[in-house]
Amino acid sequence: MQGRGDILRIDLSTRSVSREPVSPELCHRFLGGEGLNSWLLWEHFLKVSPRIDPLSADNVLIAGVGPLGGTGYGAGTKMKWTFKSPITNMFGDSASGGFFPGHLRWAGYEHVVITGKAKQPVYIWIDNDSVEIRDASHLWGKNVDEADSLIKEELGDRDIETACIGRAGENLVVFSTITVSRSRAAGRTGGGCVMGSKNLKAIAVRGSAGVDVYDPEGFVEAIDTLHKALRQGSGLYAEKEQGEVQKRFGTLVLPSAGQRMGIHPFRNAQSSQLPLAKMEKLHHQWYTQNLGQGPLSCSAGCINGCSGWYRVKGDESSAAGRYVTTRGHKPENSPVINFGVQCDIPDLTVVGHCNEMCNRYSLDVKETGTICGFLMELWQRGVITEKDTTEWFGEPVSLEWGNYEAVEKIIDSIALQNNKLGLLIKDGVYKAAHRIEEMKGAPVLKYALYGKGGISTTTDFRHYISSALNFAVASRGGDHLKAMGTLDKVNRPDISMLYFGTPDAAKPFNITLKGASSVVQENRCAVINCLGLCVLVLAMDSALYPLEMFSKALLAATGVAMTPEELWAVGERTVNLEKAFNSRLGYRREDDTLCERWLKEPAPDGPGKGWKADDYLEQAKAEYYEHHGWDKQTSLQTDKKLKELGLNDVARVLKKEKALV
Repeated sequence: MQGRGDILRIDLSTRSVSREPVSPELCHRFLGGEGLNSWLLWEHFLKVSPRIDPLSADNVLIAGVGPLGGTGYGAGTKMKWTFKSPITNMFGDSASGGFFPGHLRWAGYEHVVITGKAKQPVYIWIDNDSVEIRDASHLWGKNVDEADSLIKEELGDRDIETACIGRAGENLVVFSTITVSRSRAAGRTGGGCVMGSKNLKAIAVRGSAGVDVYDPEGFVEAIDTLHKALRQGSGLYAEKEQGEVQKRFGTLVLPSAGQRMGIHPFRNAQSSQLPLAKMEKLHHQWYTQNLGQGPLSCSAGCINGCSGWYRVKGDESSAAGRYVTTRGHKPENSPVINFGVQCDIPDLTVVGHCNEMCNRYSLDVKETGTICGFLMELWQRGVITEKDTTEWFGEPVSLEWGNYEAVEKIIDSIALQNNKLGLLIKDGVYKAAHRIEEMKGAPVLKYALYGKGGISTTTDFRHYISSALNFAVASRGGDHLKAMGTLDKVNRPDISMLYFGTPDAAKPFNITLKGASSVVQENRCAVINCLGLCVLVLAMDSALYPLEMFSKALLAATGVAMTPEELWAVGERTVNLEKAFNSRLGYRREDDTLCERWLKEPAPDGPGKGWKADDYLEQAKAEYYEHHGWDKQTSLQTDKKLKELGLNDVARVLKKEKALV
């Protein structure tokens, strides 16, 4: 197949390297990107027990770029990293942008499968057809920015791209990230920890061959069609004005939308909205007026340019003088919510600095900020005292709301693992809460914010039914990106009409069709991720970006002819394969759940005042399973459904393990 890259296999234990083409059969079944990654994971764990310790040499790390990634198609190049997660102990994956995935494609590869464990620290150097496993002893102990610079200096090329871990990954913090291109994190589910467990410091890549598309004229036409749609699109939101702002500022616009919708976890979700004076300081307009240095595309081939640079001069706030030399990538929604809102730090200079700290250390900002907010609430309630912080830090530290110096100390403690606090919280907020309960004899788990698998969640979605459902059922644990842009949350009755012939799926405070809409968004997101494109740009608007558009682009780029219906089936197969992986591990309906605060505690204020997920979650789950064709009682897949999708081989495995109905 023209325009397709190979699968590169690297065994760190034996130091062996091989490559193979993507077969037409695998392309038809799973396409590439997330889908083929998930198949390669499934295939690996047919040879190895799925119940292995995620930090053992038996785990696998898979990097995958979809067939449209790196082609210049115009909606970004995103890649997936797939593995068994060390934080949830279930299916794990995470997406990253940056220019690394483009270089991987230009070097001739779509997927890299890494197995085994190196005897000492190493990094992988992919230079087009040449692949080396090189010593990284001199890089161990360095953070991402330092390691990136040293690798480029050693290889004599400032333009190569890297995927690195920092100190957090080396120290096996289970929510450490793979940081790509110095600042684009594959943030969720602990891929950096898996790299650290393999003594793999980094992957460096230089690709210079480009992608030889099948039909150049047809591909230019496909790009032009997409560009026209992008120029007229409204992004996630139905309101044209909001969409234009989103395309300019990326996810930094979402905190202001979240304020209006009442979904903020202010002070660890004790309130769903910030005081207006504080919200103004976290607004994208404040960023533009005080910090912004211009737009930036986060990955190869994207015309949106919704990322950006910022610089701190020192007079923007009372704290800004501490960060006067800081120059970094614009903070996106997650650090603003997890540090600015959750920890009550209404200062984008501080938020930007905490975000940069996490990027350098390779820490997930969501889990890190959630732990900080959790500890601050325990301080507020008197569960944690100065005696505790003195023992943890070696000095008395106040964990009062807004204490950004304390937040910086917590971040250092997690990444460096140099004190008792770091050890206490290195496994995430869920396990940290259990440890503090044992230590204090106090019921503190009810203050921890987490979803399925114990991974942190922070959006206060108690009155957004489909969002709450997604966090309970997502294959990688509590997550919003597996079904990006739920129809009620982003006010898209037009998309509800397209799928269901009624606007009801987009109506908030109404359970009608919420399970069904979660399924269709889940399948569509999987298609976008299989293609190697950006879900933020393309996943929501099924009318403006129909699957026919991607069918034509795929044909022109690769010569692979797939109808929209066949693309949809690829997405559905991918969702089912990830579900099947977790079913083998024993996950059932009762595991599709949320933390106590979301389930039992009514929202204290805002548009959703009085709502709690316990009032509707089981009903929404039943509709979700039914719309997927799964068993409503157990959540297990059915033999009939898997055979409809051509997953007969998967069905046989599940049947043998009594994980099929």
